[in-house]
Amino acid sequence: MARKRDQSSFRPIPHSDSEEKEEGYELLWGLHPVLEILRTAPRQVSEVMIHHPKPVGKLLEIISLARAAGVKVKQDLGRPGKSGSGEGDEQRNQGVTAKVLPFSLLSLDGLITRLGSLAVPPFLLALDTIQDPHNLGAIIRTALAAGVHGVIITKDRSAPLSGTVAKVSAGAVARMDICRVTNLSEALKELKEHGVWVFGTVKDAPSSIFATDFTGPVCLVVGSEGKGIRPLVREQCDHLVTIPMQGGLDSLNSSVAAAVSLFEIVRQRQNPNP
Repeated sequence: MARKRDQSSFRPIPHSDSEEKEEGYELLWGLHPVLEILRTAPRQVSEVMIHHPKPVGKLLEIISLARAAGVKVKQDLGRPGKSGSGEGDEQRNQGVTAKVLPFSLLSLDGLITRLGSLAVPPFLLALDTIQDPHNLGAIIRTALAAGVHGVIITKDRSAPLSGTVAKVSAGAVARMDICRVTNLSEALKELKEHGVWVFGTVKDAPSSIFATDFTGPVCLVVGSEGKGIRPLVREQCDHLVTIPMQGGLDSLNSSVAAAVSLFEIVRQRQNPNP
């Protein structure tokens, strides 16, 4: 029996709203990312290090926010530690580094429970082995701006939620519900059982995103930078869609493809056609 494209087709089942956390901690650097996380999730920050002898402007604002939240602030005029991604020099850290506690990750059951309280059809994004941390951060930032209710990432073959991801996301990683799963194809299968329609973005699909109905409960799947969506994940997609392109190109960077597709979904959901 075909599932209906309306809110009633999403059928949440009560689960525990369980979470998991990344191990260790990450270094987050840059004025805007540190400001954003202090404004939105100060409990994630354990320490702020100022790498400037005379803080001014936004550095003073960071110090004020940190102290107001009870976050330790210290001055460190030496070279700050690296996050493991090669960054950390003063040119990139803009005079400030924050030691960030592990980001909370929802289980699939926890995400489904949260979706059950929505007054609108669920809007999800699943990322199939996105390995570039810059792409992952950019996608999470775009997803937050598009109003996505949750991002699903894979446990293996995916970039970790590192300081690089947090910086590129401009703090969005601390504000977005992120679910990490071991088996993405099984996760999509479970979402379909709850009435969510799964759309995979591929370059050889017969249907354009502009001619596809995204107004119901949606999970958009975006594949990796090189190989795209894996075969088993592709099998779980109800529909395969593509972004029409000109100029001889047949593919886009994963973060750009995600942005174009997400905001087409936003357009349709704000102005649904008959």
